[in-house]
Amino acid sequence: MTDFTVLAFMKRFPNDDVCLDHLMKVRFSDTSICPKCEREAKFHRVKKRPVFECQWCGYQISPMAGTPFERSSTPLQKWFYAMYLFTTSRHGVPAKELQRQLGVTYKCAWRMGHEIRKYMTAVDGDGSYGGGTVVEMDETFMGGRKRNKDYLSKRGNPVEGKTIVFGMIERQGSVQTHIIDKRTRKAVER
Repeated sequence: MTDFTVLAFMKRFPNDDVCLDHLMKVRFSDTSICPKCEREAKFHRVKKRPVFECQWCGYQISPMAGTPFERSSTPLQKWFYAMYLFTTSRHGVPAKELQRQLGVTYKCAWRMGHEIRKYMTAVDGDGSYGGGTVVEMDETFMGGRKRNKDYLSKRGNPVEGKTIVFGMIERQGSVQTHIIDKRTRKAVER
C-alpha cells in the first residue's frame, strides 16, 4: 500500500476487535504451537476479554502482552491510529498533535508517543552509533557575502562564495568536519 490514507486506515481498522485480531495474526499467526499442550492449535477469541485461547487445552494468549499497549486503558484503535500518524508523518508527531487527533488528555498523548518511540527504538535493532553514544550531524554555509535565504541557487548548489561544511559530533567525544560540494546524500556519504 503506497498511499495508505486516513480513510483506508479507518476502513481497515474500524474498531478495537479488528485491531486485536490483526495484532494476534501478526504476532502469532493463525495457527501456532500451544506453549502448554505443545500441539498445533488454532486460537479463538475469548468473549469480552482481549485474549485468545487454545482449541485443545484452553491456554490463553494475550496479543497485547509485551507491547506498548499492554496495560493501557486507551482503546486499541487509538493506539493503531497513533502508530499510523508516526509512520506517515515526515517530521515526527508531537504529543499535542496526538491529543488533538485522538481526543485524549495531554498526559495520555505524551505517554502514547513516548511508548511508541521507545518500542520503535527497541524493535529497530540498529542500536546506537559511535560505540554507544549519540552522534549528531549537520551542515552549514561558510564565507561569501550573500545573507539570509540566498544560500543555494535554483539547482541546489551553493551560491558563489559559499562553502558547505558538514560536521559530526559524538556526544562527549570527537568532532569531525568536512567540506562538501553539494547538499546531497551522495556527497555526505563520501
